[in-house]
Amino acid sequence: MTKYGIGRPVLAVLVLALVVVASFAVYEIYNSSGPSPCLPYQSNGPVRSQVANVTFGGVTEFNLPVPGRDPNAIVAAPDGSVWFAEMEGPGVAHLYPNNGTLVEYPWPGYAPPISIGGYCSPQATTFGIALWNGRIWGADEYNNLIVGVSPNDGSVVKVNTTNGAPYPYWLSVGPDGALWFTSDNSPARLGRIEPNLSMSIIDLEGLGYDEPIQLTFVNSSLAYLATINKQENATTKACICTGHIYSFDPTGVSSTVTPTVVGSGHTLVLPTSVAYSDGRLWVAQHDASSVISYDVASGEWTDYPTTVVPNIGVTLPLVIEAGGGEVWFNEHYANKIALLNPATETLTEYSESKTPISNYTQIQNDESIALAPGRLWFSSITDNYVGFVNTSYNPGFNVTTSGSDIATLGAGGSASFALKVSGSWSAQLSVNVSDSENLQSIPKSIQIVPSTSVIQPGVSPFDLGVKVTVGQSLGQGNYTIAVTVTNGDVAQIAYIFVVVT
Repeated sequence: MTKYGIGRPVLAVLVLALVVVASFAVYEIYNSSGPSPCLPYQSNGPVRSQVANVTFGGVTEFNLPVPGRDPNAIVAAPDGSVWFAEMEGPGVAHLYPNNGTLVEYPWPGYAPPISIGGYCSPQATTFGIALWNGRIWGADEYNNLIVGVSPNDGSVVKVNTTNGAPYPYWLSVGPDGALWFTSDNSPARLGRIEPNLSMSIIDLEGLGYDEPIQLTFVNSSLAYLATINKQENATTKACICTGHIYSFDPTGVSSTVTPTVVGSGHTLVLPTSVAYSDGRLWVAQHDASSVISYDVASGEWTDYPTTVVPNIGVTLPLVIEAGGGEVWFNEHYANKIALLNPATETLTEYSESKTPISNYTQIQNDESIALAPGRLWFSSITDNYVGFVNTSYNPGFNVTTSGSDIATLGAGGSASFALKVSGSWSAQLSVNVSDSENLQSIPKSIQIVPSTSVIQPGVSPFDLGVKVTVGQSLGQGNYTIAVTVTNGDVAQIAYIFVVVT
């Protein structure tokens, strides 16, 4: 088959890399807005330096001292530090946020990054990272390598996956003590590396053209797998651009396993990441402006639209993580980190740049996230930093529903909802809406009218009314409406739900 992948630059030499699949296009930006100096590591061993940080709102970012490192895959360590891959080096780096110490560990045996057309092309492509067996491991997808670095002396070991499981993408430490990885390829396979570095291959039967992307373990007997299908429709030549979430029991898996489709019959749009928490699966859809939840007990799917971003098209959620009653994901094209609270049915979106972006040329490509106690880490390929959102940050205002948050309507019917803005705000707040009718989360057959589009500076409570009218042509089903109140840097979203009969 023709190889396509999420976030895989064939030649990462342009400011805007365009991967075209029939009539479908996935836009990914990989390099900085100006020529990169293409600086390899200046040592074969660990290099120590200090980094400065900047804080705005609930976001703290650490700018890397050498330009163009292309930081990507990221994982939090138990001691509060963070590890991440540097694709241009290539290698991995260890940041201690409390004192700003950065230690970079080169991967030996790579050619230096090269400049093509004035832009730097990294020699590794790393989206998978894991702490395992005393080393920090990164999956070099294009070179079919999984590389482990010892934090003690910088020594490196490599596992070649070419024969059997090429294009290693995601790394996940299994409950069996092995390091598992997805092979972003078809036929569908997983790889498993034992502590002695022997590798075994697991064929995934019944997946058709689905390619494994992310693997997550719930416990010793339950694992979930996110896959994508980017084949062309035989008749229309359009990209199928769907995928599935599968489950399987990893206990005693040998050479083959037949996973079970989760929530069959519901179409997912490039589900690149899955997380499990409190009886629900959370899925990032990487060609949409929404994430989606699956209730394991009831079998019901629920869409959660993001805020619509002008001039962007879709916000492209990419990676999702859940824990402690919270769900985090990154909105690649919106340049935001989002926090969803299932208990209150609310969403908070944090801009990853001090000045929120207005078009796709400003996207910083913060494509990887990692959940840690008290913070959510992310990394920026384009703007050469790693950063985190402080999970306890209070923007000073929030929006919640007041009374019922659900209504059942027939075609042409309408309902009114009461919301409340609490806290205090010294700057003007704007109000906008989105819904789950389409991939862009732009209202079309549902009319959503807030009582005001602007909230003047003030203190709580502020009563915000929303009238929802269902169009005659809207099909039966469950729809989610997002009401957003924002000061520009931080957006607070309350969800309301409409059942159309």
